[in-house]
Amino acid sequence: MHTVWTGERVKLRPFKDEKEWCDLAQELEMVPNEFWGAWWSPRPELKKDFEPAGLLDVEKASMFAIERLDTGELVGYEEHGAPKPGSIEAWVGTVILRAHWHHGFGVEAKQLCYCYLFEHYPVERVWAATLSNHKRAARGLHLSGMRYQGRFRGFHFTDGKYHDLVCYALYREEWEKLPIRLIVKRG
Repeated sequence: MHTVWTGERVKLRPFKDEKEWCDLAQELEMVPNEFWGAWWSPRPELKKDFEPAGLLDVEKASMFAIERLDTGELVGYEEHGAPKPGSIEAWVGTVILRAHWHHGFGVEAKQLCYCYLFEHYPVERVWAATLSNHKRAARGLHLSGMRYQGRFRGFHFTDGKYHDLVCYALYREEWEKLPIRLIVKRG
């Protein structure tokens, strides 16, 4: 199974070690997320998540590090869930450090993860969701090839009000037409 997926701007790869993962997670948690709210995980909890399989565990959520090709900097992570037995869908989620926003890294990371999921699993659908007030994330999902599917009303409470969860999906036949498939380097 390929473990590194390289595009034009970024590559998805396993985290080098527990320290790299913990440092990134704690850097991401230093600034409260204005959409999802503040979250914080103690380092022992982050280490526990890393230990069994280096964050690449098909039984639960897995994560690839997102590395910039031009500088070699770690800019975030691409989380994904492999299909459960008997299921034909998987999911993705992208987190990018604020200093690296607006460069297309998240869009390309999602597309590289689509390649990983569609090429390694018998999935027909990859989905993602974000909050309705997180317009930048919704735009990134659309730019990556996903299409709006619907919403769950009053899903998440932040900043004194409830926000809807908006859902997006990409189907195998749509992924097969994406240009990323022609440029991705696997291995």
